[in-house]
Amino acid sequence: MSEHTVPSVPTQSDPTVSSSWTRARLIEPSTAGFVHVGASSGPWRLPLPLPRAGRRSILTHMHAAATTLRSDPRIVRADVFRGLLRPPGRSPHSAGRDVPDANFDAILLVETTTVADAADLPGEAILRRLVDDLPETAARTLVFAGSNARRIGPVDHDRQGVFLFNYFSADTVEANLFAWQYTAGWFQDETGLDNSTVLQPVAAADAPYSLVNHCRWDRLRDVVPALLFKRSFRSFVLRVFGENGVAPRPILYRLDDRG
Repeated sequence: MSEHTVPSVPTQSDPTVSSSWTRARLIEPSTAGFVHVGASSGPWRLPLPLPRAGRRSILTHMHAAATTLRSDPRIVRADVFRGLLRPPGRSPHSAGRDVPDANFDAILLVETTTVADAADLPGEAILRRLVDDLPETAARTLVFAGSNARRIGPVDHDRQGVFLFNYFSADTVEANLFAWQYTAGWFQDETGLDNSTVLQPVAAADAPYSLVNHCRWDRLRDVVPALLFKRSFRSFVLRVFGENGVAPRPILYRLDDRG
């Protein structure tokens, strides 16, 4: 893809504008449900998270909950992630919205057989106990049930890699999805991205974010150089988000495989 011209930026009000990048190539969304449990062990202002005993405690609690959840027939899988890097491309606010920054350095992601099962899970004892235990060491938590709004491909949790959770805010979910389809096409073309599962909170009141994009690369060098050195990341990707009123808050993670 040529970097010599600044590509046109499609907006929801004028979707006919030509672009140097195609929209994302998608498959059918999954019918599974998801439950996101994110926790922050404290402020995270630098690109790398500070080592904290609190995070180790949070991850231990999450692994214990994941082990119990895996014996539930409604649960497809439960995986724990530890924060690795806050990459370039963060925008803390979208137009007209004051939304908390995403600073979660530990995540438990649960996949359920159905969205209805996911919607029930946050109110059940195992997750209530987990959330009740976390405030001892967590500065902030975020629990929500979600459905899969869009999908490039399934995210492989069976092997280590670099995993993205990108917390978006936007005036509408539709504006967020519109911007995402073009920026995801850029990531497919420029980083070889072949997977993504976009999570949409089942109840908007449960999360301050309109969507959370989750995907995976094998290595940091598969994605970080593109964010740092490709001019089109700023001239196209960040402009698409900005001109459609969408604020991204990306965080990269590793699987925490101590469980």
